Amino acid sequence: STHCISSAASDVYKRQQYLALAATLDEGDEVIVPTPYWPTFLDSVRVNGGTPVLAATDQADGFKLTPDGLRQALTPRTKWLILNSPGNPSGAVYSRDELAALAAVLREHPSVLVLWDEMYEEIWFGEPPTHLLRAAPDLAGRTLAVNGVSKAYAMTCLLYTSDAADDM
Repeated sequence: STHCISSAASDVYKRQQYLALAATLDEGDEVIVPTPYWPTFLDSVRVNGGTPVLAATDQADGFKLTPDGLRQALTPRTKWLILNSPGNPSGAVYSRDELAALAAVLREHPSVLVLWDEMYEEIWFGEPPTHLLRAAPDLAGRTLAVNGVSKAYAMTCLLYTSDAADDM
């Protein structure tokens, strides 16, 4: 018979986000989340006492956060910026120049951490996505890259077949 081991690949990815925020957020700390966003981002922020700050993006900009949008969202309470490229659900892919421009703003706010979500790094059309740290290697000390295998290797549920399991 065939059995599914819980969507372990996806669970590990969500756990990475949760634990990073749990370890670093204090009550009321803000986390910037560009729109549109993956719903788990907001849940992970709120359950850890943080306040999500939605940074609006625009279709004209390819649903990508701009330097001005980032500046508007930043406050003295900002602890994290969550960025993903390719983005979920928009599919937005940041260019090296766009990431460099965001990095320039982040350099003005040295206490802001970056959660770089690269879960979809292997799924793209056209030019491959640029990693944030290729555009801004100096941000390495405050960037957490999170990834998993569920998307790149189509492992949303690990399946196995075993006759022995029928005896359990």
